[in-house]
Amino acid sequence: MRHWSFYFFAKLALFYSDRLNFHWRENLLLALFLLWPLAPGRLQTVRAWLAWPLALGLLYYDSFLPSLERVLSQVSSLANFRLDYLMELLGRVVDGRALLGGLAVFVLYLLLARRIRFTPLAFAGIFSVPISAALLASPVESVPVSVGAPVPGQEGGAATAQTPDAQLQAFYANEAQRKLSFSLGGATPPFDIVVLQVCSLSWDDLEFVGLRDHPLFRRFDVVFTQFNSAASYSGPAALRLTRGSCGQTSHQDLYEGVDPACYLFPSLEQLGYKVQGLLNHDGKFDEFARMLEARAGMAGRLELPSNAPIAMRNFDGSPIFSDIALLRRWWQQRQSQGSQPAALYYNTVSLHDGNHVEGIASRSSLDTYKPRLSKLLADFDQFISELESTGRPVLLLLIPEHGAALRGDRFQISGMREIPNPRITLVPVGMKLIGMPGAGTGSTIVNNTPVSYYGVNALVLDLLRDSPLNAGSPSLEQRLQQLQATDFVSENADVVMMRPPQGNYLMRSGKNSSWVNYVP
Repeated sequence: MRHWSFYFFAKLALFYSDRLNFHWRENLLLALFLLWPLAPGRLQTVRAWLAWPLALGLLYYDSFLPSLERVLSQVSSLANFRLDYLMELLGRVVDGRALLGGLAVFVLYLLLARRIRFTPLAFAGIFSVPISAALLASPVESVPVSVGAPVPGQEGGAATAQTPDAQLQAFYANEAQRKLSFSLGGATPPFDIVVLQVCSLSWDDLEFVGLRDHPLFRRFDVVFTQFNSAASYSGPAALRLTRGSCGQTSHQDLYEGVDPACYLFPSLEQLGYKVQGLLNHDGKFDEFARMLEARAGMAGRLELPSNAPIAMRNFDGSPIFSDIALLRRWWQQRQSQGSQPAALYYNTVSLHDGNHVEGIASRSSLDTYKPRLSKLLADFDQFISELESTGRPVLLLLIPEHGAALRGDRFQISGMREIPNPRITLVPVGMKLIGMPGAGTGSTIVNNTPVSYYGVNALVLDLLRDSPLNAGSPSLEQRLQQLQATDFVSENADVVMMRPPQGNYLMRSGKNSSWVNYVP
């Protein structure tokens, strides 16, 4: 194989250091292709030309990078990225020090290759992969689980031994039975509703930058520590939030037909709310604004920002507007609209990877994440104070889309969100009841129940039906005792992440792939 042995040694070193996968059968076929004796001439030349694309393709296949199909589908989006952001991403993928170290090792290999035949060692290394897997195998087995969270009026799922595929299908079947009925019997809704959906904020991100205990979270009446956004990209996360009147569906079903009763904001509109949608960006990337109108029930209700201060530039160079300026202006307009209750959906990308803030020396979006987050949380804190100053009753919800994946892991680099792992989809959700005396205890209730959109929306509906403004209404503590739990299932187009009620996180990449234990 001449010097191709080094190719396999390098991949095996990365595999055993948990930085690369290694499909040993495919690698064995490539090694045999390179080893097969050929007479000098045209065939050897053809093989030499074929070897490089085959080796590079196999290296990509062995990596934890997104599938080529996924990459090709995003080419048009990548073409809109700023050049400096593309270079930043390249720097995360390619470690300069690792490259220099690899070059030094390769030089040593060339010197030793004069005395040592490395080909047998390369084949031994390839065969070590299935042998070690057999010796250390811990297969994903069927385990007894109580499938799905209980549905009101029904008994909980029976504890039965099921395969992960069966558990997933049982989860979807259970969630399909969940549907909230928004009805107040003709009564006027007792308070306004403000939903703040933040791109790129998870509990792990907060911990990574040292802001998990930010004072803003102590201002909420309830903080949910185990809320699963179920998605690692903005579009699916927005669809899941805006269809939160029904149970969780698969990623594919998000883009299929949907029961109109599942749309959250049209349901609020039927109760008498004036529904408005507001973005702090132009909504053009990935056709986000168009998707909200076509698939999220926001047609005719969405407002794009204008005449507001520009706070930073997006990864594609488009403007991102000041959060506090937009929210303050909306609130001022809302107060002049009369007594009709209002419901606002607000989406901000101020924390998105690749954003550039003028006046900050570093152009790395990872370096600027913490100051951008501090500013956003301060803006929300100021907005809450302005809501409180008017005395008008408002229910405010903070629900991030997904995390920024600041930490990264052995499966994906920092900022990559192809695998919707718990570091990305477990997001900080807060609820605050403003202008409603006696609604809470005065201190923040930390709720550790595994929940998602349906459970929080069921709580909102309960507050609408039995307003905290009414004398003798249940306290938040009492209402939270009836909180609807949801098992952890998160996904995107290619990957499903699941955690049975009793067990570890499991991951499946592709419908026909096997489930593996996910340990970041």
